[in-house]
Amino acid sequence: MKNTTLISCLLCLFLLPFYASAQPVLSQPQPRFQAGIIAGGNFSQVDGDLDAGVHKVGLNAGFSSYTMLAPNVYLNLELLFSQKGSRYGREWQSYAGPYLMVYQMKLNYIEVPLLLHYELAPRWVIGAGVSYNRLVQSQERYRGLYAWNDFDPEKYPYKKNEWEYVGSASFRLSNKVIAELRYQYSITPVRAAADIPQDFSGYKAQRNNLFALRIGYYL
Repeated sequence: MKNTTLISCLLCLFLLPFYASAQPVLSQPQPRFQAGIIAGGNFSQVDGDLDAGVHKVGLNAGFSSYTMLAPNVYLNLELLFSQKGSRYGREWQSYAGPYLMVYQMKLNYIEVPLLLHYELAPRWVIGAGVSYNRLVQSQERYRGLYAWNDFDPEKYPYKKNEWEYVGSASFRLSNKVIAELRYQYSITPVRAAADIPQDFSGYKAQRNNLFALRIGYYL
């Protein structure tokens, strides 16, 4: 189901330029300052666990601002609530035979990205920068043969502060609406290798690895 959601979102983003080409051109030059709201989704995995692939979907939403530094050059500062983590299933053995173990890692952050954007054309914008993340809530658990089992966050702690690289590509649907695809990867680890539960460790520090699809509305 989550893979279907991801494919649908990527398809919608791909079709946005074709939709916009049928719309009127941008009606006026971009203002020196814009502020607005962002809503979208994260499609996450965590490098350093026992799985590969984007299986965790979460919210990416908050406030965003653009300040023009020079023609076609903008500084972008945001304050976001961002849900990241990992989810996968794996076959395990028990005295009753094989069964599907399901693992979940939920990491909720307050995120402050700072990016520099360059407008390649009247509608196309690319950007790069860094993001500071403060962990506000975490949950890690797996479903065994009979029930869910939660890991003690004191015994297997996550780092409260994390930094990520950010790259983005945006498309202006109008003067006020922007569609954006972002890629983010941890500069600093989410959790040290020694703090990962043994049966769920890839024997290296864990790092966030994700795409985000977002729509922004600016005043």
